[in-house]
Amino acid sequence: MTTVAPNEETAETPPSTEQQGELHWDYVGDALDVLTAGLAPYVESQLKSVFGDQWTRQARSSFRRPREQNGAARQNEFVWDAHSTLTVMWDQWNAVFRQHLGHYERSLVSELREFRNRWAHQRQLNFDDTYRVLDSIERLLSAIGVDSEARMIYERKQELLEREFSDKINERQMRAHNNRNKWWTIGVYVVCCAAIVMQMMLAWSSSGYLIAGFVVLVFIYLIYQRLQYEPVVYGPRECRKCFRIIYTPDCPYCGRKRRGEESK
Repeated sequence: MTTVAPNEETAETPPSTEQQGELHWDYVGDALDVLTAGLAPYVESQLKSVFGDQWTRQARSSFRRPREQNGAARQNEFVWDAHSTLTVMWDQWNAVFRQHLGHYERSLVSELREFRNRWAHQRQLNFDDTYRVLDSIERLLSAIGVDSEARMIYERKQELLEREFSDKINERQMRAHNNRNKWWTIGVYVVCCAAIVMQMMLAWSSSGYLIAGFVVLVFIYLIYQRLQYEPVVYGPRECRKCFRIIYTPDCPYCGRKRRGEESK
């Protein structure tokens, strides 16, 4: 008896870094679950075709350390997850899988094992890492003919690209908007300073020079501060995880959800 399980080995809360890092972590975790669902039946069927009733023993022999030998499995059960699936496929390659797959697919298995370990140890994953994991999973699933799961990963890839580039475009537009506002503000300062100084000079003649000079210095300081100030580029936008409208760098809704899960 076999069981396909989600990635149970590290079913923990994602690392509390920035929201974008958590999003990439979630993308990889979901993709590994899809990989398990599509790849595990194929791996099991190939093992059975070569080893027959002894396939479970052969699969367990792929784990070198006792704690890795499918500890979650019962006596007559083998639990498939991303770790066990990729490990068995790699270890049994020459005996089972090289008859149907080539060196390219083997390199995909090796690469996915490395990324899965990085994900399991909660190391930081950026956009490039996440996209590469999804692309490699799609290619491996397509190579074994699992089209439905491969299509799911393809759609996730497109979604990831849309989010990444929409964020870049929105940030660029916000920066351009803030830059325009900065120069408009400086222009207003200059006009107001000139108008105030001119009025002082006309009304007070020579006695207004000292106050006029002070006014000029104040406006120079304000203009300097405005030039040095980098405005916050966060505006009303959609959270990349819960899709609610937020106004801050971190989503307060996702933060409350995580705190509620940890308190249970």
